[in-house]
Amino acid sequence: MILRTPPAKRARGGAADANARPIIESPQSEHHRDNHLVIYEDNNTPPLQHEQFLCTYQCRQLVKSDFIDALSSAEKQVQDYQSKLLDINENFTKSGERKKFRDKLLQTEQQLAAAKGREHALQQQLLKEVNVNQERFKKQLESQANLEVKFENEKKLRHKAESSAASAEEKASVLEGKLGHLSESIEREKKRLNTELAQLNRESKHSVSRIRADLEKMECRAKHAEKESELWKEQLEDLKRQLTECSHQRSELEKKLSSFTFQEGSSTDSNSLVKHLQEELRNFETEVREARKIRSSHESIELLKEKLLEEKGRRERAESELSKLLEFELNMKKLEDEMSSWKLAIKDIPGVSSYDDIPVKFAALQREVIDNMMKAGEANAHFKQVEVALETAQLGKQNAETEAALAKEKAEALKLEVKQIELMNNLNRVAIAEAYVSILDMFMILLHFVLDVVIFPLLTISSPLFSPMIVLEKCFLFLLSMVTEERDRLKNVVNELKRPKNDQGGDEAASGVLLQELESSLAQKEFCIKELESNLHAQKEVNSRQLEEIKTLNDMLNNEARRIKSLEREGDRLRAEISLLESKEKVIHEGAKYQFCGGNLVSFHHRIIKSVAPDLFILNFFMLLGHGDFSAANTKVLRMVNTLAVDNEAKQTIEALRTELQKTKEKLQAVEELKSQSGDAGKLVDSYISGKITQLKEQIATLEKREERRVMFTKYKTVFADRISVFRRACCELFGYKIVMDEHQRSNGIPVTRFTLQSVYAQSDDEKLEFEYESGNTNILANDYTSQPDISRQVDIFIRKMNSIPAFTANLTVESFNRRTLS
Repeated sequence: MILRTPPAKRARGGAADANARPIIESPQSEHHRDNHLVIYEDNNTPPLQHEQFLCTYQCRQLVKSDFIDALSSAEKQVQDYQSKLLDINENFTKSGERKKFRDKLLQTEQQLAAAKGREHALQQQLLKEVNVNQERFKKQLESQANLEVKFENEKKLRHKAESSAASAEEKASVLEGKLGHLSESIEREKKRLNTELAQLNRESKHSVSRIRADLEKMECRAKHAEKESELWKEQLEDLKRQLTECSHQRSELEKKLSSFTFQEGSSTDSNSLVKHLQEELRNFETEVREARKIRSSHESIELLKEKLLEEKGRRERAESELSKLLEFELNMKKLEDEMSSWKLAIKDIPGVSSYDDIPVKFAALQREVIDNMMKAGEANAHFKQVEVALETAQLGKQNAETEAALAKEKAEALKLEVKQIELMNNLNRVAIAEAYVSILDMFMILLHFVLDVVIFPLLTISSPLFSPMIVLEKCFLFLLSMVTEERDRLKNVVNELKRPKNDQGGDEAASGVLLQELESSLAQKEFCIKELESNLHAQKEVNSRQLEEIKTLNDMLNNEARRIKSLEREGDRLRAEISLLESKEKVIHEGAKYQFCGGNLVSFHHRIIKSVAPDLFILNFFMLLGHGDFSAANTKVLRMVNTLAVDNEAKQTIEALRTELQKTKEKLQAVEELKSQSGDAGKLVDSYISGKITQLKEQIATLEKREERRVMFTKYKTVFADRISVFRRACCELFGYKIVMDEHQRSNGIPVTRFTLQSVYAQSDDEKLEFEYESGNTNILANDYTSQPDISRQVDIFIRKMNSIPAFTANLTVESFNRRTLS
């Protein structure tokens, strides 16, 4: 029985499955992405067992037609495949393309070698840079350690300076307390002296007035006694005459009585006459007794005058001795107070046992203050040097950090370039090999398709027509073996290309480990640098605080020095005032002595003032000029301006007083003439006139003093104006600045002196400098000229940082001179 259907196909290594499914081969390259090959096979359903060997004519005709169609389609496909195979062979046989591929391969290999050389050179350069950075970092660490050591030394010096400054402050406070005690004691002594001086003035005035009153009383009594004695003398002479007359009459009467004895008891007339005569004798006797009493009283008056003179001399001597005693008591009290104050000061000052040690101690304290100031200045300079060194170290550290960051960036960029080059080379190689492999795979797929679809179904037909197919099968198998060999060779090439990539990956991993270690060390160093920066910042803040404290201490020391200077000036002023008071007191005592001796007090006082006042005025003036500082609280300003109206009024008052004095002298003469006639009225008028005369004398003396002062002030005004103008011109010529001074007060009542300076080399009137002087401090004021950038920079450097106004003005003078001369 002839088989009607062909047997089932032989399975080829699982290439065909029992069920029909599409075989889809994914493309291996980009240009075959849309051109994928899909092969469909018929479902090989197993025939039914009972119909396997049955066939009809129609079935045979259908099989023939199907076979012929399949054969024609297979022949067409074989022709297509042959044409494609020829095209592929032509493409493979083209030597130009092979050369191109070889040249590309060689170029990629050369680029790879060059990239490896560059990578090696970059790695060496990176290693060198890392070593250099490490050395720099080590040097910076060493310099930072040295700076830390220096900073510790500076801190120690700073602590020493602070301790010395604290000790100096304590000493200054102790000295300030002592000076306060001394000033208080001086003020108390001054007050006591003022009170004693006022008391002495009052007592002297009272004693002078009392002595004057006593003298006037005694003079009046002496005058009255002289007048009474003269009257008594006249009465005595009259009585003497009457006595002589009475004696003559008595003798005559006795003679008459002797001649008329015989008529005694005869007449009553004679008896009456005798009685009358006896009464007259008694009266004469009483008058004689009174005359004798008057004579004895006159002698007693002369004795009283002598006693009065003796008592006056004793009183003058006693008053002089009392004044000397008061002076001695005052001197003793002063000496006791000074001794007690010095003893207290010696007890308070440590290390002082005697009076001679005090100036030595003050000199030592001044030297210590100067040394402390010098140490503070050296510490500030050293601290500035340390700050400069720290700033340089920070700049070096920042430069190193920037260089390290640039080196890191360069290394990373080079790594990226090397990786990109390697990837490009590997991708080029792998792409070329994979292209070859994909081409071979496609060719193998085509061969498999031809063998599976065309050749093997034809070989199943036992027909002499298909003997050439066997040969074709052999050819295809040979081609398939060649293609597989080429594919395997290319796969080996790809694997070889991938192996050095792995090796290079190992090298890169090693270099990555080194880089990670370097980065970790750099991170640690950066952390250390940040810690050091934080420590330096904290130390800088501490140093800034200490600098501020030192500045405050310096300001306090300067203020204390100024206070000490002001106290010394106050002490000099008080000494001068005390000397003036003592001289005035001596003048008063000399005037009193001069008056007691009978001189004219007013003329003596005027003579003393004329001889002493110019010297005292010049002394006060030069004392004020010698200090150099102005203080409205301590300086007395002399107003030396007298108007013509004041002078005319003074002259008119002097002339009016002179006329009044002449009139009173005339009245006095008239009253003295009437005084002999009226006693009590003369006394009252005399007292009134004496008071009036004293008042007029005092007014004349004050006016004469005022006139002398006016003349003297006008002289000094002219002298001072000339001196001040010479001084201003000399300042302008020597220092190159015109100085204008203006005084005013603030809203709180504090006096402020403003100085306006204009350089002689100024190119415009707006180039002015304004300063304010207040209680020993001088500050510059802002204006349009100082707000210029160049001038403001100089102000910041010289005045605010260096605290030196003379340096600022000198530098500004030199610059303006250069601009003036060069322009």
